[in-house]
Amino acid sequence: MPPKQALRDSFSLSLVKALALRYQEIPSAAFVAKEFNLRTSTSDSITQESARRWLRGLAIPELDKLLVLRSWLDLDLNALGMPSVEAAEKRDAELKGSALAKQEEFINTAKSIKKALKVLIEEVKNLEEKLAQEN
Repeated sequence: MPPKQALRDSFSLSLVKALALRYQEIPSAAFVAKEFNLRTSTSDSITQESARRWLRGLAIPELDKLLVLRSWLDLDLNALGMPSVEAAEKRDAELKGSALAKQEEFINTAKSIKKALKVLIEEVKNLEEKLAQEN
């Protein structure tokens, strides 16, 4: 079984168990979508189809949705073999830091180019003035 499918299956099993524990039965995808949407304020709402895909092991939610599920159903994301939320947040912060560093480098390079262009333009003006004086 491909690793992604094993992860989806593991997530699906954990989700179904958590729902059964909470509601003493496995609720419908419509119920899961409705209850999820009532609990989310930081994530986009989901459709019944999304909930169905999660329950059947066809998809895994994005991190923001996993956080809602963790809060609602006490899902242990680490037990799924997924990186911890802290690790994912640290990775996101590192990526943002890297992007900011690249952006700063780009800005500094652009400033250097701008400075060089100003000098070049000034030199061209001086040459034009010299040519105009000679003629």
